[in-house]
Amino acid sequence: MKYALRAFCLSAVSLVLALASARAQTVSPPEILGTLVGPGATHLPAGVGFYGADLGWTFVHRGEQQILFGDTWATARSVCNGVPTHDDSQGTIPLRPPGDAVPSVVFTTQKSDPTQLSHLFVYRDGESLSMGYGQVPITAYSDGDHAVGIFGRGDFVRCEPPSPGAEPACTPPREDRHAVLDSATGGGLRCEQSVGECLPLLQGIDSLCDLGTKAGCLPTQTCTPATGYCVDPTSSQNDGRPETAPLLVAHKIDFGFQDPDDPTTYRSVATWRTNKFLNLTARTVRRFAFGPRGNDYRPGGGALLVFGRPGYVAEQGREARLYLMVHALPMKLDASGHARFRPWFYAGVNPKTGWPRWTPLESKAQPLAMDGVVGGDPHEPYPIVAQLAVSYVGEPIKKWVLLYGGDVNDFGLIDPAHARPGPVPGAMQLRFADHPWGPWSPPQPHLGPGSPDAPGTPYGPGGVLYHYACVDQPGAPCARTDPSRPFDAFLPGCPSVSAGFDIGRFYGANIIDAWTRPDGHGGVDMLWNASTWNPYAVILLKTNLRPERR
Repeated sequence: MKYALRAFCLSAVSLVLALASARAQTVSPPEILGTLVGPGATHLPAGVGFYGADLGWTFVHRGEQQILFGDTWATARSVCNGVPTHDDSQGTIPLRPPGDAVPSVVFTTQKSDPTQLSHLFVYRDGESLSMGYGQVPITAYSDGDHAVGIFGRGDFVRCEPPSPGAEPACTPPREDRHAVLDSATGGGLRCEQSVGECLPLLQGIDSLCDLGTKAGCLPTQTCTPATGYCVDPTSSQNDGRPETAPLLVAHKIDFGFQDPDDPTTYRSVATWRTNKFLNLTARTVRRFAFGPRGNDYRPGGGALLVFGRPGYVAEQGREARLYLMVHALPMKLDASGHARFRPWFYAGVNPKTGWPRWTPLESKAQPLAMDGVVGGDPHEPYPIVAQLAVSYVGEPIKKWVLLYGGDVNDFGLIDPAHARPGPVPGAMQLRFADHPWGPWSPPQPHLGPGSPDAPGTPYGPGGVLYHYACVDQPGAPCARTDPSRPFDAFLPGCPSVSAGFDIGRFYGANIIDAWTRPDGHGGVDMLWNASTWNPYAVILLKTNLRPERR
């Protein structure tokens, strides 16, 4: 009876905490302030070859706010000019909040030619890594001493060739000092030889397939046997079916220290082999105590928090659930200049206290509760999770904020008819939590695409997303499509034919921590940016948060 009563009390406390997390603030509809970069921007760099870009990850390092962009188009027809090896860019934006104005981005250009962007280069043991289509910075942070970019390149982890009489393995060779694993057995990774690769590559982008069903490739590609790939069977993408294996493959994620004399050059100090965190974002805090007491969640150099998911899309019952890794800062380097990577992973809660548990083994990592209940359900109801942004908003809100989701083109989905559930298909979602490990409140649709026949909505007249069904209204023109789109590059001569189906989509949320500010009326204005796909741009938005009156 005593233990049953204790369990009931803990459940009741969890429910109260859930309601508190879900109702501790009121949220205004997001206000689109304008276009930061890309078509429609009023402050494009004069004299610099630039048309559009996406992403736009921000962080402050030594009093300067940097912003990193993904695949960057120099002209409106860049997609027609072949596959680039380096096309990402970066710049700076003001450190102080700009009010409701959209500030200029000062792009980093080549020292020898200020009309040419300086693209990002990442070196691993002296080798320049390809940074072409889909190979991008996925987050960045400052540890106080170094500016650090984290890069995802679709660099799949292959099984190591077996020694005589042995099976292929996922333990890297000893000379690969960059490889970050949690045990001698390969960090919980297992060699899976049922995974093949799709050939020929399209636009230089690698993709994987199931050799049994041949699923995963486009009609112009062949599912080709490979030497095997390393998979994480504990990933939330694993639904037990053999054809799921390509989605469990680990990627190589590089942590790169920025060259202070050449800010678009990064030197990889660690390569993280992971599936659970292949889609990630990072935030630093002043102090992290691994429990609910003694933390200081303001930006600082005490600890690095990395939130990650095993993918950007998870369909047909699979899920890209949310995981958390913590690492002390600064990362210490060994004599060879490689980081001593010593992460801790969230591993559930203690059922007696409700406090989080931690493990150094990624194979033991557990997804975070997403229903607002301590130790609750980690279910993620949205198949399209896209990129994620996490930030701590201080007084008077005192909550962690999670922005994620959006949309992708139907061609990037297995089952488009069922990939956009909920009341606002294609919307970005908003959640809150008291602590980074949650529990996170249920999702709230926050930024939706609207309708092409609804003036003032993103798809409608006066909006920011291209839609073929939109009709201009007086004083409210529809968003225009880019003259050339990526699908055009697959056709001879790169004709402009794909705009009829390649409509705009929201994705790539990023919260600009340095611009979160009191609104003067007892609340907080949170400024953030998002990508729009078509036109290929990054927009600036404002969301007002206020404590709920009781």
